[in-house]
Amino acid sequence: MLSYDRNKDRVLKQIMALSFTQNELVLFLDTHPDNQKALAKYHEITAELKELRKFYKENFGPLTNAEVTSKTDWEWIKSPWPWEN
Repeated sequence: MLSYDRNKDRVLKQIMALSFTQNELVLFLDTHPDNQKALAKYHEITAELKELRKFYKENFGPLTNAEVTSKTDWEWIKSPWPWEN
């Protein structure tokens, strides 16, 4: 696993940047489906984003309510809201 910053805001900004990059690569691949370099970069970014989202959830709580996995605890409500630093 990669080493990530322990600052919540910086990790969230990194997730946002990777998500933006991933979306841009999707749009590019829609018009250039045979571009192997872009496809490889898409898979690289997607894997990194998955790991970073996992790190965020484990350290700061779920990013969305769809990421709540506990069958006995509604963990979504336990982490601070974005405006509650």
